Amino acid sequence: MPAERLEITRPNGEFATPEEFLASFDIGKVPTTPGCYIMRDDSETVIYVGKANNLRSRLRSYLNETDTRPTVKFLMRRVKCIDFLVTRTEKEALLLENSLIKEHRPRYNVRLKDDKTYVSLRLDPREDFPRLTVVRRYKKDGARYFGPYSSSTAVRETLHQIRHTFPLRTCSDAVLNNRTRPCLYYQMKQCTAPCVNYIDRAGYHEISDQVVMLLEGRSADLEKTLTTQMEQHSERLEFEKAAALRDRLYALRQTLESQRTVRAGNDDDRDVFGLYTLGRFVEIQVLFYRGGKMMGGRSFSFNQRETPLEEVFASFLLQYYSEASAVPGEVLLPLPIEETDTLSEILTETRGSKVSVLWPQRGEKRDLIDLANRNAQSSFEEKRLADRANEDLLEHVRQSLQLAKIPNRIECFDISNIQGDKSVGSMVTFEAGLPCKARYRRFAIRTVEGQDDFAMMREILLRRYTKAVQENDLPDLVLIDGGKGQLGVAVTVLKDLGIEDLDVASIAKSRSLGDSKHSPERFFIPGRMNPIILPQNSAVVHLLARVRDEAHRFAITYHRKRRSAATLRSPLTGIPGVGPKRAKALLTTFGSLAKVRIASKEEIASVPGFNEKLAETIMQHL
Repeated sequence: MPAERLEITRPNGEFATPEEFLASFDIGKVPTTPGCYIMRDDSETVIYVGKANNLRSRLRSYLNETDTRPTVKFLMRRVKCIDFLVTRTEKEALLLENSLIKEHRPRYNVRLKDDKTYVSLRLDPREDFPRLTVVRRYKKDGARYFGPYSSSTAVRETLHQIRHTFPLRTCSDAVLNNRTRPCLYYQMKQCTAPCVNYIDRAGYHEISDQVVMLLEGRSADLEKTLTTQMEQHSERLEFEKAAALRDRLYALRQTLESQRTVRAGNDDDRDVFGLYTLGRFVEIQVLFYRGGKMMGGRSFSFNQRETPLEEVFASFLLQYYSEASAVPGEVLLPLPIEETDTLSEILTETRGSKVSVLWPQRGEKRDLIDLANRNAQSSFEEKRLADRANEDLLEHVRQSLQLAKIPNRIECFDISNIQGDKSVGSMVTFEAGLPCKARYRRFAIRTVEGQDDFAMMREILLRRYTKAVQENDLPDLVLIDGGKGQLGVAVTVLKDLGIEDLDVASIAKSRSLGDSKHSPERFFIPGRMNPIILPQNSAVVHLLARVRDEAHRFAITYHRKRRSAATLRSPLTGIPGVGPKRAKALLTTFGSLAKVRIASKEEIASVPGFNEKLAETIMQHL
C-alpha cells in the first residue's frame, strides 16, 4: 500500500500548475528514503511511475518553480495525486519501478512492447545429450543462452553451420527416448546417434563443450583444443577419430573466415548503447559484441517523451535486460545515469559474474558509443521515411475505397470452422500499416449452431463493437473477409449499435478460374452494387490482402487449437485422475495412444506424476 498520498483540489476542474501543486501540501511529509512515486490523473489512472533514492528531493525537483523544463510542467499539469511506495534500498526501488510500469502501463513512461523479443540459442549442459534450440524467451532454468542475434535468419544460419560442423542431436527428448535405429542425420554425419548409444555421455559432452566455446566467441581456444585432440588421437593410432577432428577443424576455420566482421579491440562480450533525439522522439540503438565481434544490433523507438532523457534511458535499460536472453560482461552507455551502480549490481546477479556499466568519454570505447549513436540516427531517419511511405499508402487506401478518413487503424475479421464444428472468429489489428498483435482478439462462437457464417460474423461483430462503443475504442476501418453478404451483416450490426459513420468494407479472395487464371481481389463497400477492382500489383491490394490473410491465419490457428484440445480430451482425459497435463505426459513419454494401450502398469507408473493405482485405472479404461 502507498505510504503517503499527496493530493490537490483543482478549482473549477482546471489543471494545477506545479507551483499550486507544491503549495497544496507539506513537502516535509514526503519521506527522504528510496522508493517509487505513482502519479495519477483525475480518473485515478496511473500516468507516470518513477523511482528515486530520495523521494523528497526528487519531488522537489519536479515541482520547484525554478525548474523550467517544459516536460516537467507538461506532466505536472495532468497530475491529481501522487502515491508513494517506500523501499529499503535504491536497488529495490529500481526493481519495483520496473514491476509497476509493467503492471500499470503508464502513458508517460517508456515501455518495451511484448512483441520485441530476441532470438537466441539455448543449450542445457545438465542433459545427458544436450541439443541446441532456437528460443525467444529467457528462462532461469539453469540452461545456457547465447545471443541475442539480430534476426531469426541470422540465428538459423549460425545453427545450420554449427550442425554441419558439430554433430549434435536435433530431435526432441521424446524422439530420443523412443528411437530404435539412427535417423537420416546420422547417415549424413550430422549426428552421432546418441538415441541408440552409438556415443557415450562423455564423448557427446566433449562435442557440446566445443559448441559452447564457439558460441562464447572463444574460437582461438577451440582451434587449439581440436588441434591438441587430433594430435593425441594420431599418436594413439586412432586415425578415424583424428580424421573426424581434422574435418571439424577445417570446417570451423572455413566458417570463422567467412564470418570475419568488425572487431572491438579485444574479445570481451559487451552491449553498446546509442541515442538520438529529435524533439520528443527518442531512438535507442544497441549493438551486440560477442567475442570482440559485432554480431548485430537492434533499435527501439519512443514517441512523445514527456520526462527527462536520463529517466527515460534508465527505465528502458532495466526493462531491456529483464527480457534479454544473455547479459554481457560490459555495458557501455551514451550518457550518465544515477542508477549505474545499482544496475551493475542487478546485472551481475543475473549473469552470475561481474558486469561493468560504464559511461566512456574518450578512447576506443567512446568511439563505439559514437558508432551506436550514428546507428540510432540512421535508424530514426529510416523509420521516418517508412512512416511517410505508410502515410502515403494509407491515403491511397482511403481514396481507393472512398473512405471518410485515413484508415490508420484497421480491424479485420474472419470465421473458421469445419461444418460448424468448433467454430471460431478472429480479429487482427493493423496500425499505420503494421500488425499490432496486442490488439488481436479471438472469439469462440457461443450462440450459433451448425454452419451459418453470417450468423457467426454477426455474433463476433456485436461482441466486439458493443464493448468498443462503451470504451470509445473504435477503429478507422472495419474490414471483413468475404463478399457482399458478409458486408451486409457488418453494416447491419454497426447500424444497430448506432455507429453508422464507421467505415466498413469487405475483401473477396482471388479464386482459380482454371488454365492458370485467377479472378482478381475484389472489394465491396456500402451503397455500391459492383465491386471495386484495383490493379492487382498495387500496394493497396497487397496491404489489404496481407491484413485479410493475417486474420485468416489467426482464425485457423485458434480453430486448430480448439480441435486439438478436444482430441486430447478423448479418450485419455475421460479417465478419472487424468487431465490435459497428465495426458500430454503420457503421449510425450510413449509417443502415441496405441503405445499407451500396450504399456505395462509398471511403465505407466514410472511416468512423473503417476503411480501404480492410477496406472491400473488407466489400463482398465483403455
